[in-house]
Amino acid sequence: MTEKRKIRADRMIIVIMAGLLIFVSLGYGIYLGFSFFMDKLHGNPGDTPVNVDPTPVDTAQGIKVSLVDYQVYTGDSENIGFNFVIAELRFESEGPVSFDLGNLQTSEKIYLNNVSKYLNTLEEKSYKVSKLGIVNTVVSDKNDYTCKVFVPYKTDSYSLRLLNSVDASMIEFDLGKNINDVSILKFETPQQIEVGNTNVSVSSSFVSTMMLHNDMEYQVPATMNVYTFRINVNSVEGDVMITDARFVRASSDEVVSCMDETYESVSITNCLGKKLQVGDNGALFFETFAGKDGPDYEGFLMLMFSNGNDWVKIPTVLE
Repeated sequence: MTEKRKIRADRMIIVIMAGLLIFVSLGYGIYLGFSFFMDKLHGNPGDTPVNVDPTPVDTAQGIKVSLVDYQVYTGDSENIGFNFVIAELRFESEGPVSFDLGNLQTSEKIYLNNVSKYLNTLEEKSYKVSKLGIVNTVVSDKNDYTCKVFVPYKTDSYSLRLLNSVDASMIEFDLGKNINDVSILKFETPQQIEVGNTNVSVSSSFVSTMMLHNDMEYQVPATMNVYTFRINVNSVEGDVMITDARFVRASSDEVVSCMDETYESVSITNCLGKKLQVGDNGALFFETFAGKDGPDYEGFLMLMFSNGNDWVKIPTVLE
């Protein structure tokens, strides 16, 4: 083989090898591209997952809401600005019940999770909200739950509708039936106390549902109730204060001390340690265990005034 032929053969081999290398590289590139496409299409368990926002779970879906019974309360709309229905509703589901009352809207566009201002007005006007037996959350570990909800209204019509936005179902109340005079919820002021020239009226107790502590919302423990005695000042002379207050249980002589000045209701001011003035409408608060019944509720409200030397003893009951 001549020298020229040998050079040509070597060049041919190099060209062939280069071609093979390019072909193999191109094939491998196509393979990688195809694999990447398939991974993106079907997902690769070995890859780090991409963070995405989960689809919100609407726990109200699948919950059937039906009317069991209802009571209509009227008779003082000029004073409080509205009437209301106490509706007993049944919530049924295949699993535990969790239903946002914001899903229920009246035909006057009032959402049932936004009724605190109506309840506060009732307290301010001396109506016992605690007697209504209502709830503000619908949560149960059972799949069949019945409870009472508060439904305010202002209409003069004889009909009020309640729309369930989850499934578009409707509950209708005939406002001409099951009528109660709201005055049955009014708490009484059976006791008038005179100390010197100071005269105050003391109401029977009721349970405050919304409390503040140092101007911040106070979550009352589930095992406790805050019992409230409203104090109305009829007459007073000089600088007079209620300096201390206690509730003494008749059956056990247990003493429950008044909550201090840092506590108050969202609708009623704590009058402990404050100068009394004619027309004042304040309250005294007592936090004690809920769920007691019978004679444990009976006892005496004990008041100490700054212009007196002895405790004023008032027979009363925690309702």
